[in-house]
This record gives sequence, structure tokens and C-alpha cells, in this order.
Amino acid sequence: MDALRSTASSRVGRLAAFSLVELLVVVAIIGTLVALVLPAAQFIRERARLTQCSNNLRQVGLVTRLYADTTGGFFPTASKTGNFSYRMAPGLRTPNDPDSLPETFGLEALYVQKGFLGQGSGIWVCPSHTDEQRAYQNTYAFSIATLLAKRNPPDQATTLFAWDNTSFNPGLSGFRGPFVGYTIPTSKRTNPHARFQTGSAGYNALYLDGHVEFFTN
Repeated sequence: MDALRSTASSRVGRLAAFSLVELLVVVAIIGTLVALVLPAAQFIRERARLTQCSNNLRQVGLVTRLYADTTGGFFPTASKTGNFSYRMAPGLRTPNDPDSLPETFGLEALYVQKGFLGQGSGIWVCPSHTDEQRAYQNTYAFSIATLLAKRNPPDQATTLFAWDNTSFNPGLSGFRGPFVGYTIPTSKRTNPHARFQTGSAGYNALYLDGHVEFFTN
């Protein structure tokens, strides 16, 4: 009887165990599934970031239209935003520069000062930008074109107003521009939405009439 039990137990053990070949097959199948699913998951995640970024710019567009409505058709000009196209979030200071002051210039700062937005509204940061740019708590550049000085400027549907910044470092905080040497070298300029596994790299842009478009490079 004991011999029969021992034989049965041995057979169950052999049946319950995986062989090395079976284990390798399972690992290979799992690896194949991961290789297929991971790019799709990354694509979906980046699509969500792209959507959030475009929604941010639409919110900026709505606030801009509100600003223009309350100023009789005038949009924020360079004299209002500090004569430079890219600024860090209001209140921040240029790192490692003892001459800097808390930032009071820029499109966001103007809207905060005028009461159109609260400090830290969250619509100024695109999640696809680099950690370095997101550290400024603002990832969007904006226009300082002379056209903005006109009341109800023409061609608003074709006039760019704000976009994913890839060209500028923020000017010295707390001071008016223009600034020299605050551009990013061409070799280091990367489109924020460049991590698609399938799809084109590019950036979002807001037009003066409030609509947003995606541009590919």
C-alpha cells in the first residue's frame, strides 16, 4: 500500500511540474504579448497628453477672447507681456541669478494680475514637455507681434498666438525684454509630441480666433 501511494504521488508531482521547454515557451509568449501591447499603450498615453495639451491651449484661447472683449477688441501686446515670447510662471525667479526678481511679466502673469485666471491654474504646462521646461511651470510661447496692437486685428483665424515652446529659454525674471542669448540651439529643439510609436512628431498651436491646430514636422 505504501508503495502504491509513493508511486501515485510521484506521478502527480511529474504531472504538476513544468518542464524547462514549457517554461521557455510561456516566457516567449509573454514577451511577445508585451512587445505587442507596450507600443500601443505608449501611443494611447501620448495621445492623451496631446489632447490635454490642446485643451490647455483652448482654455488659454477662451481667456484671451475674454480679455479682448473687456478691452474693446485689443489683445495682449508685447508692452503688456514684457517684450519676450516665453516666460516662466509668475512669481518664479531665474535659477542661479542674483539679479533676478520674481516674475511679473508674461501672458500668464498678465491674466493673473487682471483677475482672469488664478495663480497656478494648471493650463500652462503641457505634460509632454521635458522636465527642464516643466520646471518653469509654463511650456507655451506666445506672440509679441506688432499686429496685436491693432484693435480687432484682421485674419485672426490664420494668426498664431500661442504654441508649444521649443525655441526659447525664459527671459530674466522680473525684467522687460528683449533678451539676447535666450534661444535654445537648433540641435536641442525637440517637438514635445515626439514620443508617438506610430504617428508624426509635432506641436500644438493656438490661433488668435481661439482654435487649436496640430502641426507635424
